[in-house]
Amino acid sequence: MAQLYPFSDLIGAETTPPHRMAKANGIRVTDVDGREFIDAVSALWCCPLGLTNHRLADRAAAQMTSLGYYHSFLGRTHTPVEDLAARLVQKLPAGLNHVLFGTAGSEAVDTAAKIVSYYQNARGKTDKKRIIAREAAYHGSGSMSAALTAMSATHDGFDVPDERVLRTGRPHYLLDALPGEREVAFSKRRAAELDALIRAHGADTIGAFIGEPAIGSGGVYLPPDGYWAEVQNVLARHDILLIADEIITGFGRTGEWFACETYGIEPDMMTMAKQLTGGLFPLSAVAMTDEVRDTVARQAQELEVFGHGVTYGGHPVGAAIAMECLDIYEEMGLPQHVKRLGQIMSTRLEAIRQFPGVLDVRCEGMLAGVEFDTTTPGGADLCRRVSDAAQARGVFFRVISDVLAIAPPYICTDAEIDQIMDVMADSILSVAEAHAPVAQHG
Repeated sequence: MAQLYPFSDLIGAETTPPHRMAKANGIRVTDVDGREFIDAVSALWCCPLGLTNHRLADRAAAQMTSLGYYHSFLGRTHTPVEDLAARLVQKLPAGLNHVLFGTAGSEAVDTAAKIVSYYQNARGKTDKKRIIAREAAYHGSGSMSAALTAMSATHDGFDVPDERVLRTGRPHYLLDALPGEREVAFSKRRAAELDALIRAHGADTIGAFIGEPAIGSGGVYLPPDGYWAEVQNVLARHDILLIADEIITGFGRTGEWFACETYGIEPDMMTMAKQLTGGLFPLSAVAMTDEVRDTVARQAQELEVFGHGVTYGGHPVGAAIAMECLDIYEEMGLPQHVKRLGQIMSTRLEAIRQFPGVLDVRCEGMLAGVEFDTTTPGGADLCRRVSDAAQARGVFFRVISDVLAIAPPYICTDAEIDQIMDVMADSILSVAEAHAPVAQHG
């Protein structure tokens, strides 16, 4: 086969080709055999306005026929990217006043990691370069972004440069809490472990901590009570930058414009992509505070250039699409809209919590997960079987080990949210009935 398929068995694809899609209409995608599916994870968490969107297509066409491409290198720029930068700064969490554009989430994380080094060098702290990431983190599959990711598939065989990465515990209260330990106590313990890690390696060697406000591809883990406040206290004590990875959560997914607002996070840098353009054009950005930008700018002036950028970063067509996305988000009343649909999901998930084989359900805005109990009879492959049953009923969910992820497009109607949750419920019950008995988790 001519194409190498990402995150796939490349040899297996020769005999079992990937499921080929032919067209899309809003939240639905149709394969080459004419079968239609609702994609209940917005493809790769990235299409909140649907897999096709005529307003975004029209905006792209208009931009492509006026200024199809230009760059922001070498003292030149263009109006679409300048307008987008100014508008983003108005939307971003307080203090993030500058943006650097790229094309993809992995690239944004790699860029943020480079800026950590550049920033610390500018401060004369030339040993302060390590970055702390967490177990279950997903930050991309580039070079440094893969090293920061806590998934062996992004490491094995690639020799990723992981000597700069330190790893601390995941915020998964359900499975990692001690017996009788409350959420706040668990958060304090995780923060104490982080503090001990920093002291063991020396704060003067650690430049930044990176974390998704709510972990997505690692298992849809929502932070327990007090978690981010405790973590930020530790980082401030040791003069360590905080990078918030909002590539999945940014632009409304958790019920606020950014999940940093949902969880009270005040980052020094923030990465974003995916929903910035509704998934219909490759565009990413790294936002930063005045202090980070000004320190970087002084260093660049001393070196006579800021030697970083990519050809298609801040592409005028992508910038125009992003501006249209922001228009649409504002028109729908994004936070309130997501919270309302998310409440429908949450209510339905609470009923599913009592189903056979279900260990936990969790939901924040329109980001949700159902975790299955692998210790019950027949539970080892329960999540995959439920996903297969849902696909047979016309809905795609995302399998993440023992978690079924749900992140529907924002353009879903109430009836479509109910349809998605009906399929989830029916699929769990059908698998429970058709296979070995699975103990009910109450």
